[in-house]
Parts: sequence; C-alpha cells; structure tokens
Amino acid sequence: MIWFLTIVLPLLAAIITAYLPTGRRGSGIIFAGATLPALWLGLVDVPGVTAHWFLLESHFSLDTPRQIILLLTGILWATSGLFAGSYLKDDVRKGEFSFYFGASMAGNFGLLISAEVAAFYTFFALMTFASYGLVIHSRTPSARHAARIYLVMAIIGELFLITALYLAVQSSESMLLASIPPALAKDPNGPFIFLLGLIGFGVKVGAIPLYFWLPLAHPAAPAPASAVLSGAMIKAGLVGWMNLAPVGLVEWPSLSILMVSLGFTAALGAAIFGLTQIDPKTNLAYSSISQMGIMTVLLGIGLYGGIPAGLLLPAIALYAFNHGTAKALLFMGTALPAKVGGYWRILMWAGLGVGVLAIAGGPLTGGLWTKYMVKTFLGETSLPGAQTFLLLLTISAVTTTLLLSRFLHLLHKIKAPSENMAPPFLLPWILLLLAGGWWTMSTTLLPTELMNYITKEKGIMAFFWNLPTNWASLWPITLGVILMALSLKISTLNKWSLKKPLLPAGDFLIIILMAGSLLAKLLLKGITLLESGTKSLQGPEKLFYRISDDKRASQISASAESMLRRWDVVGIGFFIFFLTMFILLR
Repeated sequence: MIWFLTIVLPLLAAIITAYLPTGRRGSGIIFAGATLPALWLGLVDVPGVTAHWFLLESHFSLDTPRQIILLLTGILWATSGLFAGSYLKDDVRKGEFSFYFGASMAGNFGLLISAEVAAFYTFFALMTFASYGLVIHSRTPSARHAARIYLVMAIIGELFLITALYLAVQSSESMLLASIPPALAKDPNGPFIFLLGLIGFGVKVGAIPLYFWLPLAHPAAPAPASAVLSGAMIKAGLVGWMNLAPVGLVEWPSLSILMVSLGFTAALGAAIFGLTQIDPKTNLAYSSISQMGIMTVLLGIGLYGGIPAGLLLPAIALYAFNHGTAKALLFMGTALPAKVGGYWRILMWAGLGVGVLAIAGGPLTGGLWTKYMVKTFLGETSLPGAQTFLLLLTISAVTTTLLLSRFLHLLHKIKAPSENMAPPFLLPWILLLLAGGWWTMSTTLLPTELMNYITKEKGIMAFFWNLPTNWASLWPITLGVILMALSLKISTLNKWSLKKPLLPAGDFLIIILMAGSLLAKLLLKGITLLESGTKSLQGPEKLFYRISDDKRASQISASAESMLRRWDVVGIGFFIFFLTMFILLR
C-alpha cells in the first residue's frame, strides 16, 4: 500500500491545494504530508510489489542508490512544499503553482520507485511536463521565453529517451530496469543504445552541450520550485543514466573518456561562466551544471571497468544527496535577504555559508566525503589521464568557491529590512539546513561496504577528523575566497557587473538562435524564389495555384488548420493512431 500512497498522495495534494483560496497557508502542510510515504521508503527497507493492473504489469521496488535519492527528494519536496505554502500564500496563481508542484512531485517519486520501463517512463514524462507549469509561473516575458526553451528541449530529450528505452527493452527482452545493464553489456549495439540514453537523460541532467535551458528556467521559477528543479528533478536524469549503465560489467573506453571529458568541461566551464552573471539564481543554475558534471565524471569512471556497481552507484547517489540538499538550501535562500532582518540574519548567513561549504567540499561537511570519494575512484582507476583529472578536480574546488562566493556577494547587495523579523518560510529553510547536515556524522545513509572502502575500515568519525584530509579540502576553498576578495577590493581586477551580465544566460542558446535565424532567412528567400517561379507555370500546376489562391479555398484551409490546432482534436487523433498501431502490432 505504501508504494501506491507514494504516488497517489502527491496527486491528491495537487488537486486539493489547487482549490485552496489565496491567503491560506494550509498547502504547505498538505504537501509535507504527501511526502511521508516517500520519506519512509527512503529510510526503511520495504519489500517490492507488483501491480498487475497498472500499465504493463508494473513493479515497484528500490535498490540502494535509488533509496538514497528517494530520501533526498522526499526531504526536498517536504521542505520546499512548506516553504511555498508561506512564500506564495498571497500569489494570485497559487492554485496553478500547487497543481503543477504536486504533479511534478508525483512524477519524481514515481520514477524513483518504478522497477520497470513503462512505469518509469510514464512518471518521468509526468514530472518533465508538469514542471513546465513551475517555470512559466510568473508569466513574465523572461519566464515565457525560458518555458518555451525548456519545453522544446524536454521534447527533444523525450525523443532520444523513448528510442533508447525501446531498444534497451528489445535487447534485454524484459521490461525490468535491472535486466537492461547486463543486456547492454553483451549487446554489440549496447554503446549506441547507451549513447541515445546519454543524450535523452542528458537534457534533464544539464549535461554539455544540452544544458542551456537550465540557466533560463531556474531563475524564472519561484524559489521553492527552483529548489526542487535543481535539487531533485535534475537527479532524475542521473537515475536514468544509472539504470542504463553497465557499470562493472563491461569496458567502454570511448564512452568513458567522453563522459569524463564532458563532465570536467561542465565542472570548470559552467563555474567560470556563472561568474559573469548578476542574478543569484542564474549563478546557482550554472553551479548545478558544474556539480552535475562531477557526477557525470563518476559514472564515466564506472564505464571504464574495474569498479563494482555496488560501490560506484551508491557513491554517485551520495554525491547527489549532498549536492541536492545544499543547492536547495541556497535556492530557497535567495528569497531570504529581502525578508529576514535583525539577529535572524546571523542564522541566515551561517546557513548559507554551510550550504556553500557543502558544495565546495569543505571540512566537516558532506561535501568533504563526496569529493574524497571522487578522488579515491580517480586515483584507483586505470583510466588514461587520471592524474590530470585529479588536478582538474582540485581546480574545480577553487572555481566552485569563486562561483559561490560571487553568489553570496550578490545576495549581500540585496537591501535588508530594518526591523528584526523572520518570515514564516524561514522555518522550513532551517529544517532543510538540519536535514542536509545530519548524515555527515551518521552511518544511516552510508553502505557499509562503501564506507569501509573509502575509510579503509577506520570508521566515519576518524575520516571526518583527519587533519590531512581536511587540509586537502580547505586550501582550495581558501584560495578561492582570497581570489574573490582580491577581485572585489582591487579596482583593476574588479570587473564584476551588477546591472547587466557580462555574458548572456543560456550562452550556447544564442548561437543556436542565430543559426536558426539565418536558416529561416535562407528558407524565406527560397520560398520567395519558388513563388516567383510559379507565376510562369502552365497546365495543372497553374490550375492548382489558382485553386489555392481562391478565397473560398483559403477560408476552408484556414478553418481546417484551426481545427487541427485544437488540443481535443489532436488528442483524439493521437488516441486513434496509437489504438490502430496497437491493433496492427498485436
């Protein structure tokens, strides 16, 4: 029953909260309550179930990596829901936001607990398209632009994704996700199928070069929506990769080096580009691209062979847990400087500092553990250039510190209220701060085999209090802070703009739009030449063009086009098409 409640409760919450009147805060409690089954499944091992009545006989179960990420998503949706209940209580579109928020939550939970392809893809698509409503929420020109780009990229990703899943099922001759990696490891076309999935899920992950929707969508969405978009939902793409990757079963050197190279390109490039931005949320969006790049590196290491999936995949999930909680803390934190005053600001800045340190890999944080895991795997793999990659990992800690120091500087410029005040949504932010830090000194989330592998059986406490380990993580952060301080204090180095970004958000998108505009001009010129050529046509061709130019024919054409654009007509048409295909392919 708890498996179905994990999906059903968020859907019920979406419907109920959509009708709550503006000015009420009850939606936050409802959303938090809807996450309880997911939180329970994230903490307690529960036997899987099979639903013979759902889709193609759906299976629901969890392995260790997905259980860790489910706990992460449960924490983020609960705290973000509580935050949104107060933060958006007077928003005129609060009902719309609540509906899309609950639907996205159901999709996010559903894809994580699904153990077979049909249910996984169904919930992945639900989360993807429901998120559109979160991005376009404010209806500003920038939000509409971001939502259009998001939707286009989502559809492109879905095309690659469904193709990859179809070929993977055909290869494995099973709908179960667990049967796909072994099948792809033996299939000669396995690398090609995985590459399709790499692209399809890469859109959601924000992988290079498919990332440009992310710096537009995150700033457009309200703060609590940005928190789950970056902290939870982009991790769904990571889970998709993990479901396809035959880690420890085969060696794919070319794909491995490709993923590691693209990962470090994202880790360093996105951090540097984010330094040019003036919107704190855009800055954080580039930080998310950078950190997802490190997770891409980890999975790429696994495709080179030699590291068991039982070690690497939980390590990736733990990295996602640390990044997700810290990044959600920072995204929700963007709403605090203008609302928190007096002594409460000390707590606010301390919490934001903890989030920054956790992402940068600072001492006594979850980031210390996760960055050390990456170093351990890089140091023990036979991947060519591993030592160079270790150096790049250290450099990425410096660039991450620079980027997030810039983030804190941008928040510092926001005018603070004069009175001593703490808004109601500060409480869920504090709860997230506590939830993101508890596991660093706990073995609850750490698989014993992985913990012993990393700590050499010395124990977690010995690891966190090891001075050389802490110093190795501290000096890159210290260097990053010093570089940022110098750039702000020395006039010749202070090139930071606070009015207009030095480079446009979405960067690569500008090149795509320019190329599209040039192509459109060429097509328009070709059509003009074609139309001029048709004036000299004789015979049937001329008759056809005369008919097409007829006023009545134009009216009929316009009416037909208008009818075909209606959602109900399109929906019925697709239903008839799929029903016909189902009958023919039985």
